[in-house]
Amino acid sequence: MKISEIANILDYDYIGEDCDIVGIAYSNEASERDIAVIRSKSEIPGVRSKVLLTRPILIPISKTLIVTYDDIGYAINKICDILIQRGLKCNYSLPVKFAKTNGDYYVGQKCNIANDTTIYPNVYIGNDVSIGHGCIIEPNVVIGSGTEIKDHVTIGSGSRIGADSFYHYYDELEIIHQFSGIGKTIIEENVRIGCNCIVQRGTISNTYISRDTVLGNGIDVGHDVKLGKNCKVVSQTGIAGNVKVKDNVIIYGQVGISNDVVVGKNVVVKAKTLVSKSIEDNKIVFGMYGREYDKELRIASKLRREYGRKEE
Repeated sequence: MKISEIANILDYDYIGEDCDIVGIAYSNEASERDIAVIRSKSEIPGVRSKVLLTRPILIPISKTLIVTYDDIGYAINKICDILIQRGLKCNYSLPVKFAKTNGDYYVGQKCNIANDTTIYPNVYIGNDVSIGHGCIIEPNVVIGSGTEIKDHVTIGSGSRIGADSFYHYYDELEIIHQFSGIGKTIIEENVRIGCNCIVQRGTISNTYISRDTVLGNGIDVGHDVKLGKNCKVVSQTGIAGNVKVKDNVIIYGQVGISNDVVVGKNVVVKAKTLVSKSIEDNKIVFGMYGREYDKELRIASKLRREYGRKEE
């Protein structure tokens, strides 16, 4: 589809050479034929795409710009609607017409489920879902449309995989809306997901849980999150959208990770920690400010000496 067509339909300006595109993605994941979403000027140097979606900026650049005055989330939503209408992207938020199986679970259209996978009763599987060999899907699980589950994955009771993304934008009247996303949810081999977990589908990229990773019970994984290999995430943790967790990370219980954070390899995040900024490889962090573990203990010790303990 031509950039000029999109600009004409949406009444956006475009600056530069007209060219064909096939999709839309965040700047760090956009291919040469995607529209790259630019949220800050610092993202521009590493972009492979020829076309950038941006709000007005003053910067010399050789790439084609689609310029919008809309909220950037609203602009993404409108472009995605066009891509869906032209058949370039799938709409995974459409209602599913389920068909009941002999195993007392329910399946949508165009699904591919391996014969040796065990699916318990009262499971709902959306459209365009693939489930590999040797998986176990426990009762009362919902698997959203567009989900890909590889071999030997276990999903605990009450979990929802591929839920609509919790991503909001404001329209031209400043009314808030939710964008359900056009991305997929991809679960790699040997992943184990506990009970009552939510894994949100991606917005314009995919949510990804890499092989050999374990999620405990009651965990919320946000849209477009990338969890690396051999990670362990303990119960009641919340991981916000667009977070990247690299390989061999341990995240203990009741941790909160803010959006767009990168957690390096071999990191340990202690229980009840708030992670609001990126963490380098091989660190141990703890506390409400996500400081290095030893530093946080020294600060806590100093505060106790300074102020003493309250008498009961």
